[in-house]
Amino acid sequence: MISFALLLFVSLAATAGTTGKIAGRVTDTDGNPLIGATVMVVGTSYGAMTDPNGEYFIINLQPGTYSLQARMVGMGDQTKEGASVIADMTTRMDFVLDPEAVGETIITVTDQRGMILRDVTVTVSVVSRDEIRTMPVAGIADVVSQQAGAVDDAGLHMRGGRGGEVAYIVDGVSQVNPNGLVSDQTLPLSAVAETSVISGGFGAEYGNAQSGIINVVTREGGDRYTGSLSWSGNDFQAMGLASDWGWGYPGTFWRGKMYNGEDNRPLMEFGVNKPAAFAEARFCAEASLGGPEPITQVLLPAMGLDVGADVRFFGTFKFLQYGGGPDDAGYSYYFNSGSEQYNGNLKLTIKPNPRTKLSFSGFYRDQERSWYHTRLPNYGWRWTRFETPYVDPLSGDTISGGSIKYGLPNIFYENYSIGFSLTQTLSDASFMEFKLNQYTANNDRRIADPEGGYLGEDFTTEDWLNYTPNRVQDSDGFYRLGASRFAWYDSRTSTATARLDVTSQVNQQHQLKFGIEGKYYDTYEYRIDTASGGNIYITDLHNFPHAASAYLQDKMEYRGMIVNAGLRFDYFDPNYDEYPADLTDPVNPGTSAGDDDHIKNPVSVSAKYHLSPRVGFSHPITERDVLHFTYGHYFQVPDFSNLYDGADFDLSGSFPIVGNPDLEPEETISYEVGVKHQFDDLTLMDITGYYKDITGLIDMQKNYFTAVDSYDLYINGDYGNVRGAEFSLMRRPSNFISFNANYTYSIAQGKSSSAMQNYTYAWAGWVIPKRESPLDWDQRHMINANFDFRIPRGEGPVWGGTRWLQGLGLSLQWSYGSGLPYTPSGQGTADPEINGERMPFTMNTDARLNKMWWFGDTSLNAYIWVMNLFDRTNVNNILEEAWYDADQDGDGQPDHDPRGAYCAPGAYARRRQIRFGLDFEW
Repeated sequence: MISFALLLFVSLAATAGTTGKIAGRVTDTDGNPLIGATVMVVGTSYGAMTDPNGEYFIINLQPGTYSLQARMVGMGDQTKEGASVIADMTTRMDFVLDPEAVGETIITVTDQRGMILRDVTVTVSVVSRDEIRTMPVAGIADVVSQQAGAVDDAGLHMRGGRGGEVAYIVDGVSQVNPNGLVSDQTLPLSAVAETSVISGGFGAEYGNAQSGIINVVTREGGDRYTGSLSWSGNDFQAMGLASDWGWGYPGTFWRGKMYNGEDNRPLMEFGVNKPAAFAEARFCAEASLGGPEPITQVLLPAMGLDVGADVRFFGTFKFLQYGGGPDDAGYSYYFNSGSEQYNGNLKLTIKPNPRTKLSFSGFYRDQERSWYHTRLPNYGWRWTRFETPYVDPLSGDTISGGSIKYGLPNIFYENYSIGFSLTQTLSDASFMEFKLNQYTANNDRRIADPEGGYLGEDFTTEDWLNYTPNRVQDSDGFYRLGASRFAWYDSRTSTATARLDVTSQVNQQHQLKFGIEGKYYDTYEYRIDTASGGNIYITDLHNFPHAASAYLQDKMEYRGMIVNAGLRFDYFDPNYDEYPADLTDPVNPGTSAGDDDHIKNPVSVSAKYHLSPRVGFSHPITERDVLHFTYGHYFQVPDFSNLYDGADFDLSGSFPIVGNPDLEPEETISYEVGVKHQFDDLTLMDITGYYKDITGLIDMQKNYFTAVDSYDLYINGDYGNVRGAEFSLMRRPSNFISFNANYTYSIAQGKSSSAMQNYTYAWAGWVIPKRESPLDWDQRHMINANFDFRIPRGEGPVWGGTRWLQGLGLSLQWSYGSGLPYTPSGQGTADPEINGERMPFTMNTDARLNKMWWFGDTSLNAYIWVMNLFDRTNVNNILEEAWYDADQDGDGQPDHDPRGAYCAPGAYARRRQIRFGLDFEW
């Protein structure tokens, strides 16, 4: 049930802008300001009149491309086409009206975002829908990974921060599951109008994020019907075009190198069909449709009924499948890694009058996938012989082999978001936005039961405590019988949000923005972990935390200085009253978790407060140079699993981990300074340096409650710091060519790389580190480069009266990353040097070649997309450090085989993959 108990506050989730502004000056040909001139956005009711200085501004514009018309009595009209509006930013558009002109002058503007966004005081990258369409990307996550400072190492790390420190926002509302801090980035690309990535400091309107903001604005329906149909992939068996889903097999022309790239060992235990190195078995279909809502705008008017409102819609649907789906374990590239996903979104906008807009939106995702963990062989590779018959060499017993579904779980995701927003123009200079939203994230894991249904679906807690998994391994350590330790998992998290934002352009120099928002969480988790040694760990929690915050921000725009100054207040209440008063004596003897009297002297956990000042400056040095600086404090509530998992103090297992509802929020203090230089109208360079001081990170501490018994408790015990520099160069399209590139130098250090590190080190018998060391994602050097060659419609050479090459495009994307750190083995000490060695560097090239044809307002686009074009062997991670450093072949040198003793291929990134696609738009 949706609850908005804190309607009068602002939540911890980031409140993101979804509209932008156009501002400028209207003068005559002598440079004198024209007072009272009107500037209108063509085709809308938005417009403004100039003040005594000839200045004007138009606020509350959705991201997109517009035409503007300037008029004044006695002057010739002037229209500028192609003005691009970006969320939260100002687009400058000046007009010069000529008293001698007759009629109207039309000027086409090429990408009027401006090379230098002078009102931007932070590092932000904005990618429009048109740009996304030409890039070799399959989703928003791919777009983000190409930005400076982004490292993908078992999660997204922005500028050296831990995973989970990035807020993912769709239409102004956070879409992050607080249980795990996992964001749902599966929104169909056809639904995206604009994506902006803020990797540096961000304004006071953004909260509950320390490292970055991903702000997505979805499309709205236009005044005519538009739509698209698209297909991409390489699963020709699913399409009925071939009997085998993979083109080639080892030994054929298409096979390329063997998977490990180092020797001639045959491919073993992948899918049943042993696919070629580049085969993927991917099938993706997507559709979109938008325009006037047909009932109120077409059908009823045809019957003589006028609803008196402008009603439009835009909707998308996407189907994505790998390996024939999750029920066919031998069809996918890796063993047991098939998946099937449906998702889509719908937005309905209603404008009863020019000053009011109502919006109803919804997003839904339903996915099922098989479990195959590439980084942890215990939950992936070591199960690949499960379906093969096995004879126990000691007992002589035969294990016939069964479906892998009896060993490893299938994972089910169901996410949905339902929202309402009201945008009300209060005056020509002010507007209000009110939003209601509920975001729900469900995640289940189930192992099939040979007798039917799922393992343990009728079990009580007592049944689970008496359960014996009976896992059997062969002499090589591969599993042959029994169910994985992750026997059951239910997670339900619902986040209800109410928010009010008011924006007022007080005058030409000051834009004030303030907001209030409240969040109410309903989190439920039930987890069964059937570990070895008869240890059964059970998590059973249901909690109702809530959050609030408020912000005030002033955007001051002067010709010589732009200042963004703001203050944010955050509040979080864990809403937990069963916390032991003494952590060294937490429970009453003779009781069990769940008993009313289990916790000894329970107390309520206090609410947390935080005040975050933020300020940013942008100073135009010359017409082509801008200096920018940002300073801010950033606050984030820890992962709810760190707060609540095990917080019932179930100390029955051998190595219990206890959640801590009394954790303080994590905090980052960030500085950034940079300069932008515009070489010409098309080329821009940006150099930025940054420093981050991070405190209150989650770690673990061992607490003894008897002389020999202990548990591990999550605490705010870690810290870190990041420093680095970014260099970016961009050139907009000219003579069919455009490119952009960025280089990042970064040093990320801290005491631990995860909340579990102390627990892991204690298990290994190591000393808990007290000194800083490189973090696991400390990638010192990163380069991303994108080159695009594209011949637009109506251009290119003419042969026989036809422009045969119009619509031809080639996009190349190249990336380089220096080696990530790892801790070498064999140091012979319980206090080893952490992350003292480096893995090999990685390098990758993706290419997308396309040809587009136009038929009036309809277009057809065909493309081929090659990932890892040069079939390079990149090491993703080292599965066993001791194996990596060992000399197995006796040549006196470490073999540096990252696959470990089980030769698990997940240590390597995927080799070459080839996708084909068709897009049809109208």
